[in-house]
Formats: sequence, structure tokens, C-alpha cells
Amino acid sequence: MKKFLVLIGIIISLAFVGCSSLQLQPADFSWAAEEIVEVGAKGMVEAKRYSVAFNVTALLAKEFETDTMEAKNTKEVRLIRDKAGFYYLTGKKFKNVYVLAQGDGTLGVSNTLTISAEKTMDDPKFDQKDSYIELWNGKEKYQLTKGGAQPLGGKK
Repeated sequence: MKKFLVLIGIIISLAFVGCSSLQLQPADFSWAAEEIVEVGAKGMVEAKRYSVAFNVTALLAKEFETDTMEAKNTKEVRLIRDKAGFYYLTGKKFKNVYVLAQGDGTLGVSNTLTISAEKTMDDPKFDQKDSYIELWNGKEKYQLTKGGAQPLGGKK
């Protein structure tokens, strides 16, 4: 009986070990530099260097709300990925930066970071930092994380 209980204990232990998923840590998903990607006629963007492609039509409609001409006239967007694997997307005449999370064959808007409620961005640029994404819009500088945007001082 004692041998039987020991055998059952070993089988249960192996089952728990066998069922746990293997985690490879640490992992760094960040891109060293932003990608400037063209918006295709059907709304597709493709960052060939990093092998990612998706449709931005719904995001452009959200960003420009009633201004469908501005959405249609958007020819490029800027895209970068942080260490945790979140994508940050913005472009000229945007007021927001969109934080995108990868799903099962999808990218979903995880958070919308409002840079200015009144004024659009003239020339946004992303820069990868160790623990955050930096956004430059002219002389304005912001620290971006998946949870928010904080203005930073300084000039480029």
C-alpha cells in the first residue's frame, strides 16, 4: 500500500510539472528604432523589417472621428514596440498615441494616450529608451508607457 501511495504521489507530481508552461525569461521585444510605414490603399500597413502587418482603417476612423478626408489622406504612420511587446502608433495630425496589444491574430487598442486634446502633432517621432518610449513632437518631449504619457522637459 505504501508503494502504491508513493507511486501515485510521483505520478501527480510529474503531471503538475508536465502541465506547467515553460517561461523563457527575460525576453525583450523592443525595436531599436521606430518604423515609418506607408498606409496602403486598403488601410494596410506593413513593417517588413519586423515582419508585422495589420489594417489601420478602424484606428484612423477613431482618430479623425468625423473628418473622413483626413483619415483617407493619412499616407504614413509611425510605429515602435517596447520591451513588453506593446506597439505604439501615431502619425502627423494625430492628437493621440495608440498602445496596441497583440492578440490571437489581432492587434487591439490597449490604451489611448492623449498628447493634446486641442492641437494635432506636426512631426511626431518615437525613440526607444530602456524602460519607456520617448515621443518627440517638435520641441515637446513625452515619456510613454502602456499606462500613460508624461511630458518631459528639454529640447532635441
